[in-house]
Amino acid sequence: MNLEELMQQWEHDSKIDDNHLGEASTESPNLHSKYINTMVSYKLKLAKIRGDYNLLRKTKFRYYRGELSRQELEDLGWQQWQGVKPLRNEMDEFLQGDTDLVQMEQKVEYLNTIVYFLEEVLRQIRQRDWQIRTAVDWKKFLVGM
Repeated sequence: MNLEELMQQWEHDSKIDDNHLGEASTESPNLHSKYINTMVSYKLKLAKIRGDYNLLRKTKFRYYRGELSRQELEDLGWQQWQGVKPLRNEMDEFLQGDTDLVQMEQKVEYLNTIVYFLEEVLRQIRQRDWQIRTAVDWKKFLVGM
C-alpha cells in the first residue's frame, strides 16, 4: 500500500457520524489495531532499507576507492572505477552524487514519510474518544440536559 492509498483510507476511516457516536466509539480499537499493524510493518521495511542503504554506501565507498575485487565487481554488475581515487574529505561528494545511493535515500525518505503519517493517524485515533465524548456533551447541551 502506498502513501496515497493510506491517506484515502484514513480520510474514510476518520469520519465520525454524529448520528452514530456509540458505534464510532466502539470502532476506535479496531482502527487502532489496523493502523498500528500497518505502522509496524512500515517501520520494519524502513529498518531493512536503512540497513541496505548502509551496506550499499559501504560498498560504494570501497568502489570509489578501488578496493573491490574483480569478482565483487562482476557479482554487482559494475565496471571498475576509472576516475581519480577520491580523498577521504571528497568521498561524501562522490557518495551524495551516486545515483544508486540517491534512489535508495529517496526510498528511505518515502518510508519515513509513511511512518510519520501513521504516527499522526494513531495520535488522532487516541484522541478520538475525547472527540466523541465532546460531541455527546454538545448534543446533551443542545437538548437541555
